[in-house]
Amino acid sequence: MSTAKAQAGRSALPNDPLMREAAAFRRRLPTLLRTHKGEYVAFYEGRVVGHDPDDEELAARMFAKLGDAPFHIARVEEAATVYDLPSPEGVG
Repeated sequence: MSTAKAQAGRSALPNDPLMREAAAFRRRLPTLLRTHKGEYVAFYEGRVVGHDPDDEELAARMFAKLGDAPFHIARVEEAATVYDLPSPEGVG
């Protein structure tokens, strides 16, 4: 098999580091639902590097630990919460 065909068969990883971390979160979600449901988890380099029930506490710890390195924080829940915020133009 040619190299091009072999590469075409693999799923391409996103170039954006934050997208890669978000993809890692989605892949691990079934397991995370058993271990960290309702908590926030932080992903860095494709693995969980922290968790906390408070997203701001977790973010503060991750910034202290990782600096400005790209990491992803998400809430472990079966269906993602969607927030409906008013447009700034419509307020006032």
